[in-house]
Amino acid sequence: MKGISVIVCCYNSVERLKPTIEHLLNQVGIAPNQWEILIIDNASTDDTAAVASDLLEKNKTKNSPFFKIIKEVKPGLSAARMCGINHASFDFLLFCDDDNWLVKSYLQDALAIIAAHSNVGVIGGYGTPVFEGQEPPYFWKNQYHTLAVGAQYVEEGNITHTRKVVYGAGMIVNKKAFLELIQNYQFEFQATGRIGASLASSEDHELCLALRMIGYEVLWYKRLQFYHYIPKNRTEINYYKKLFLGFGLSSPLLIGYDLDKTNPINIKNDYRYITLRKIKNILSAYLRIFYHKNILQRSEYQILDLIQELYTNIGSFKTTVKVKNNKRDSFINTKLFALHDKTKQSNVEWI
Repeated sequence: MKGISVIVCCYNSVERLKPTIEHLLNQVGIAPNQWEILIIDNASTDDTAAVASDLLEKNKTKNSPFFKIIKEVKPGLSAARMCGINHASFDFLLFCDDDNWLVKSYLQDALAIIAAHSNVGVIGGYGTPVFEGQEPPYFWKNQYHTLAVGAQYVEEGNITHTRKVVYGAGMIVNKKAFLELIQNYQFEFQATGRIGASLASSEDHELCLALRMIGYEVLWYKRLQFYHYIPKNRTEINYYKKLFLGFGLSSPLLIGYDLDKTNPINIKNDYRYITLRKIKNILSAYLRIFYHKNILQRSEYQILDLIQELYTNIGSFKTTVKVKNNKRDSFINTKLFALHDKTKQSNVEWI
């Protein structure tokens, strides 16, 4: 059906759900029969399901959409999203995190963008941070892109061949395109997303890259605005280190999307070459961090880009040593890789 299924994936979300649901139920410019809310309780150990049901019942009006609470016992964000997709009734899916507060015109604007693009695969929006405490120093210099807020690229619109990916918060996905991936290309997520306290990630980037490979567009628009609530602990240095490590742990799993079809097996994507390069990057980052902290007396917030470089390389090294060339070789044998696509698929650069 034409419309949007809003999928809210939750893990122990009792303390975060109230403003998220209230903002959802305040949507304007969209009829109740054009959308639905699916709350996915992803192996929570608290009262997420009961609290979500109570909030939806208490705040519903005659203009509220259909809503449903669904339990997914398999942990992990990818599993939760797959559960939501399998239960979704509408043609487009909106992944609204349990700490995302959509502005009241989000769905209305999303439908207008969808109507104007016949080949859309993924659409990203613009997250504005709402800090529990004070904004951390140098946030807009070297942190915002890691926390799914701010501009997705220097220019709005079609970023299929430039930025190529959008972050998962507030992301809208063409269900038909996703099912085409599953049914025609036997697509399976290589990146599992976050599981419990783990900060492994990149499943949102993987989905963008896969849809791009089969010919769909990746878009982003600033008018798709949402607020992203950020607790104090998520702007602490130790949290950033865990987050960057998670980025690194996930990145080698997506090596297939960056393979050159004319010469997919070569020294530069062999795990032995990659691990040596990661060791070099780790040592280089360590030395530069030491210099900036001890000689130049800079704070860790000032050199967060170097800390990110260090921990992503550590994570990447760990996963590369573990999987060796298995992910590369298995991806070469997929129907997805067999597509006639002369463009390289990743090499994602931060803005």
